[in-house]
Amino acid sequence: MIPPAAEMHLRRMLADSHLHPLLHGWLERVAAKSLRVPTTFIPALMEQAQQSRAIRPAISAVIGQRGHWLCNQHPDWQRLLTLTLETADHDVSIWEEGNPAQRAEYLRQLRPHQPAEARELLQAVWKQEAAPVRQELLQALQTNLGMADEAWLETCLDDRSKGVRQLAAELLGALPDSAFSQRMQTRLVHWLAIQTKTGLLNKLGGKKTLQVNLPETWDKSWLRDGIEEKPPQGKGAKAWWLEQALSYVPPVAWTQRWQLTPHDLLILAQGNEWKDALLAGWQQALARYPDTAWAEIWLTHNDASDSSLWQRLEPAQAERIALTLLAQHNTVTMLNILTYLPHPWDQAFSRQVLAILPQYTQHHAYIMDNILRHSTTHLDPACVDEFVSTLREPLQAEDHPLHRLLNQTLFTLRFRADMLAALENA
Repeated sequence: MIPPAAEMHLRRMLADSHLHPLLHGWLERVAAKSLRVPTTFIPALMEQAQQSRAIRPAISAVIGQRGHWLCNQHPDWQRLLTLTLETADHDVSIWEEGNPAQRAEYLRQLRPHQPAEARELLQAVWKQEAAPVRQELLQALQTNLGMADEAWLETCLDDRSKGVRQLAAELLGALPDSAFSQRMQTRLVHWLAIQTKTGLLNKLGGKKTLQVNLPETWDKSWLRDGIEEKPPQGKGAKAWWLEQALSYVPPVAWTQRWQLTPHDLLILAQGNEWKDALLAGWQQALARYPDTAWAEIWLTHNDASDSSLWQRLEPAQAERIALTLLAQHNTVTMLNILTYLPHPWDQAFSRQVLAILPQYTQHHAYIMDNILRHSTTHLDPACVDEFVSTLREPLQAEDHPLHRLLNQTLFTLRFRADMLAALENA
């Protein structure tokens, strides 16, 4: 059970809206230490679970077996619980009787050890499940995905639900030897080609172009592979076909096929008349099939505001890229990339961020509000003293536009340091 000091911190986080953002991270720390919260907190925690889907696994992990039993007596609470290692233990009754989130988690926990059994369980109930449930359960195959899953995923390309078909195509695209991947890449190889520019100097210099030769008409066989005919408003049909096809092929496949770096390919795309479709397709593919080399080039040379890519990076890489961008672009707009870093920041990185904040405190109060609120949950709490010394003037000047926000941030940082210390001493 959590110590009395931690109970006090939990009570304050639940009561004070300014401290609500700290709750999720605190619950994950409690779960990591295998601690439990008293059942008296369950009503308030379930209220938080009603408001946020993301926090449900952390809440489920800290209420213990008695907490799960209590929640199972309350229908509105029971549906909010997710499966935990403590409650799972491969208990097949969870698969048979649990809510969709619990059943999906049951499959995810079964997949690393018994991938075939997990797939067979899903196949057995497939036809009786509603489309949203089928889609949620199918996501479990992302764990330990392999060629043994290919045959069944191919059948899912014919599912009546568009969401299921798209997810099946996405999973098949992650298997480079699958028939789906071969079909898609063969299709695209006919549409795209790297050529050396004509002329002696161009040939000697190795200058290349990306040639795009798209078909004039849509082939109805493409629909099964996720390529729809009619584009959204504002996009041309051919560009839409190209974008969709590219989105199902890992970007690393093109650097390997053409022996070009991600940077080279982005440069070639920038000068191409099909630039928008190429970049949109690669961006979607990069979100589906992460690659660190592609992600770094994309963020530093194309679009630093792609929050989904930041979340895919390892923390150390994300911090290194962020510092590079902040050094290259001395603007408050670029400072906003800090809000895309979702992990607890390293102490050295936290200090470097604090060192550059003062130059932005005189203006841009709206943007700084967002950045400072994010910092309260991500700055290393050991940097509280540096926060005070670095921002002493606006902290003390009551007429400063950020005076109130900075003091609220300081209070939250100190509270966060205290609550983490209480858990460390548990």
